[in-house]
Amino acid sequence: MREKKHRFTYSGFGSGYVTIIMLFVVITLTVLAALSFSAAGANSGQDERAAQFTAAYYEAENRANEKLMMIDETAIEAFADDAFDMFGDMISLTDGITAVRTGDGFLVSWSESVSERVSLMCEAEFYAEPAFHENKRYSVTKWNTVSGGSVIDTPINVWDGTF
Repeated sequence: MREKKHRFTYSGFGSGYVTIIMLFVVITLTVLAALSFSAAGANSGQDERAAQFTAAYYEAENRANEKLMMIDETAIEAFADDAFDMFGDMISLTDGITAVRTGDGFLVSWSESVSERVSLMCEAEFYAEPAFHENKRYSVTKWNTVSGGSVIDTPINVWDGTF
């Protein structure tokens, strides 16, 4: 008897379950790559806006510190001339600064614009008798960012220049 030889023939591109799984994997990876690319583009825009806001906050804080120095210099002049009672009137002549008499001295407040919707609200109490307050001429009582009229409780983390 003759033995029959079985010859297996392959059709080149199989249509089995391995091919279907490979197509599914390729399509899934392509979709995930497209989604990752679009998410990276969206995050890039947020990073730029955050950097611009941080730079604007630094500028507003610098302006607020310069104004605080100017107010302190006016207080020093008022002490030197024995005219601290007139300090509130002297400082209120400056645009955007208000001074209210308190039991210990004057409560001075002002604000600096960070952006169209956010401001930096500042307040410091200047003492008539620094000797009663550890020889400090003033203490900062408020330094908050305000958005649309409401105070943002958590301050923005900015580098204070120390290591």
